[in-house]
Amino acid sequence: MGESEGSSRVAGGCVIAIGIGAALGVVYVYPDVGTYAAGLVTAAGVRKARGWVAKRQTHKGEQVVDEADVDEPVDIVAVLQTLGEGGTGVLLTALREAAGLSDTKAVRALLDEAGIRVRAGVRTPAGNGPGVHADDIPAPSPTPTDPSQAGCLCSSGAANANTNNGPHLVQDETNPHRWHVVKETV
Repeated sequence: MGESEGSSRVAGGCVIAIGIGAALGVVYVYPDVGTYAAGLVTAAGVRKARGWVAKRQTHKGEQVVDEADVDEPVDIVAVLQTLGEGGTGVLLTALREAAGLSDTKAVRALLDEAGIRVRAGVRTPAGNGPGVHADDIPAPSPTPTDPSQAGCLCSSGAANANTNNGPHLVQDETNPHRWHVVKETV
């Protein structure tokens, strides 16, 4: 070991010792910083340990799926309706953040799957860019206030002795947004 190599190790050790002393001084003065730093170190350790365990299990032939890597399905239409309430449109970036998606390509794919048009230029208070214009946001489906009234709003048929049997509305079974007028005969 040469003289310059030994002196650089001593200098490096001094820098580390001074750094540790300064960090301990900061933790002594501000204990919350110590708690925060301990949390960061613990989180980093847990990530390293998970990676190490996953690597060892992969070498044994077991396939490991981390729960954090599995994406939950996103109801992009519901998120879009919530963001678009009372506005002129929703930018793809805002939709990505609200839905918790990785990028705007995933947002575009979900919108395309739902049949919702994406325009190249949408103006919003947050800015301008690609997004969904307010005219293209589907209206939320009506929800009945009384669950027993969901479905058909029709008369009871033969047991109906009223003389005012007129047309009534029936919800389309294939499309819950569509209602039909049915004339009942007496």
